[in-house]
Amino acid sequence: MTPLLVLKNGRADAIQQVTEALHNAGLQVIPSFDSRRTRIDKTDFSCPHHGTAVCTCHIVVLLVYKSEEQPATLIVYGQDDDTWVSLASSPNLRPSAALQAQIKNSLTLEIMK
Repeated sequence: MTPLLVLKNGRADAIQQVTEALHNAGLQVIPSFDSRRTRIDKTDFSCPHHGTAVCTCHIVVLLVYKSEEQPATLIVYGQDDDTWVSLASSPNLRPSAALQAQIKNSLTLEIMK
């Protein structure tokens, strides 16, 4: 996946910025996965990037809807202070070209201004 956007700030700020930009563009955003919520027992966890139990990696999956269309899936991945926002695509679940363009434009215009 090629990132639509790379942000140099904390993950929580990035997720909030992305969500607000999409809402401002008239899109509905529903979080469907958050890696932080899956870590039940942190004592058995070892980060594959850091090699320690203390981990700054964070993955959030956002479903982005426009009216009755097939949703787009955004993957927001953060590590340390960098965050990458990517549009997931598969042959069976592909959002319309118009929705993809609206997402790209809203993220570029709102966040990068």
